[in-house]
Amino acid sequence: MNDFIIETKKLTKKFGSRRVVNHVDLQVKKGEIYGFLGPNGAGKTTTIRMLLGLARPTQGSIQIFGKDIRKEKLSILKKVGSLVEYPSYYGHLTAYENLEAVRILLDAPKSRIEEVLSIVRLTNDATRPVKGFSLGMKQRLGIATALLGNPELLILDEPTNGLDPSGIIEIRELIKSMPKEHGITIVVSSHLLSEIDQMATQVGIIEKGRMIFQDSISALRAQSTSKIKITVNDAESAWKTLFTHGHTTNLNQDKLVIENGADQQVADIVKSLVQNDYSIYRVEEERKSLEEIFLELTSQGGEL
Repeated sequence: MNDFIIETKKLTKKFGSRRVVNHVDLQVKKGEIYGFLGPNGAGKTTTIRMLLGLARPTQGSIQIFGKDIRKEKLSILKKVGSLVEYPSYYGHLTAYENLEAVRILLDAPKSRIEEVLSIVRLTNDATRPVKGFSLGMKQRLGIATALLGNPELLILDEPTNGLDPSGIIEIRELIKSMPKEHGITIVVSSHLLSEIDQMATQVGIIEKGRMIFQDSISALRAQSTSKIKITVNDAESAWKTLFTHGHTTNLNQDKLVIENGADQQVADIVKSLVQNDYSIYRVEEERKSLEEIFLELTSQGGEL
């Protein structure tokens, strides 16, 4: 048996002739925070709905905890908590009363309410009507509801959507704490790479229903090419001088550009410039940000 909590093979969902999810192979290991990333409309929510048994795949298989969801749906979902889109609640009831209504349905122990309120840091607001909560507090209450059944796997669809900066930080820190403190594996979807970068250990990028990248954040960052830009007093003359000494650079306005240069190569070029009496004003590295890589990937629909 492998160590994947979630594993899909060629997971596909069609609406009419349109493939909303197209042969997706998703692999989530135990204890991970898996960032499921893609532009709005890429197929994230449809994939999540299939993982939760809320939508039937057109093709492909889903295994959660090593079990086929088609055959053992109820036993699987007993160990899964989820928050898909916006949380539902009764505004006139308190946070405690909202959780009590769900606890009865789940047949969870009454003590679990206090536990989940503590996890999401709502203990002091437990007796307040939910209609007076901020959006961030409502999201935390939604996560508390998802945790009531003491799940091993938590699936969150755009949990920071619509939150202000402080609310985003609250939810992010809460998510980051759960694998280590409570042993929960988390799948969190987002269309913002900056958010996923700050909480996820692994990332899968989906575009137009197709998985175009799946690996660690560091592996994604490693795809970024770097440039060294050198600002000198006479760039064109310096470029010609370097060329006659066997150094290859590009000329971009008033800067010399070295593409993916090794440290020694950069050092040799700087040394040659100094020896030929050029004034070096600045040496700087320019590297594509993760956001730029993400936008490049999703705009082209290509693969790394």
